[in-house]
Amino acid sequence: MSGSLVHSPQDVVRYLLIDNTQGTLPSDNDSWPIYTDNEPESPDNCVTIYGVESRDVGRRHVDGRRIEFHGIQVRVRSMGSQTGYIKARQIAVSLDEDVLRDTVTISGSVYLVHSVDRVGDVIRLGKEKPNSNRYIYTINAVSPLRQTS
Repeated sequence: MSGSLVHSPQDVVRYLLIDNTQGTLPSDNDSWPIYTDNEPESPDNCVTIYGVESRDVGRRHVDGRRIEFHGIQVRVRSMGSQTGYIKARQIAVSLDEDVLRDTVTISGSVYLVHSVDRVGDVIRLGKEKPNSNRYIYTINAVSPLRQTS
């Protein structure tokens, strides 16, 4: 839903994925760290959430409130093609099956994530660079979310 957000939709989805055990904070130095907006050179296996075009649904007739589905892209980078695909599918299934009116808390701010709706299947982009051994997969989605406190 529309309205001011203290944290970006990318941050909200990052903490949502962490809450659903799909990755960790980079500061935890654990497997599958999840970053937002900027993917570092290392580690090889990581997830980065980017903002993409949102979907403006319009205004509700009852109260005039604007409805917006925030656009996000989940990017999975891995050292192996199969490893990356499996991780991307795990995240896609988690977004499909585990997210329904979930609450996410970031530094005292609470968000209600109604759902995360994929706009297609996992996309295999291939190798990161021609001579690289790292593979890239993406998941594009939209999410109607709002800050509740």
